[in-house]
Amino acid sequence: MTVTDYKKYLSFAIKDYAQDKVTAGTWNEDEAIALATKSFNELLPEGKDTKNEYLYSIVDDSTEKKVGFLWVHLNKTLYDSKFFIYDFIVFEDFRNLGYGRQTIACLDKKAKEMNVSQIDLHVFAHNKGAIHLYEQTGFIPTDISMSKQIH
Repeated sequence: MTVTDYKKYLSFAIKDYAQDKVTAGTWNEDEAIALATKSFNELLPEGKDTKNEYLYSIVDDSTEKKVGFLWVHLNKTLYDSKFFIYDFIVFEDFRNLGYGRQTIACLDKKAKEMNVSQIDLHVFAHNKGAIHLYEQTGFIPTDISMSKQIH
């Protein structure tokens, strides 16, 4: 990801994350942008050059168009290494065209090259499209959080 792409990514990723947390009922609207900004600043203290953080622009090789962004964290221990997908965005105009599956396939290849044994992620329950993609590409649920609003 270039510096320009990183700035573009942050310009909407923080807002998207804040809105997802509000939709999920985790944060209220008044605090969401501040909390999302704080999260991004803590996770990426050195921006796109933060150690163990891999930020990619997803590009269609045939057209050179940018179709999305991927942010992956590497968690390396003495015993193994795992990736955690922090963010995965395929721009709306490019959804349901195979870019998500191709990106996961590329990430799988990268994981093998780096001796990464597992890829983990969190997906908001309201994001049905992402859940479908992840199930299609071999991810299985490992933990389910649920809540009930009392009115």
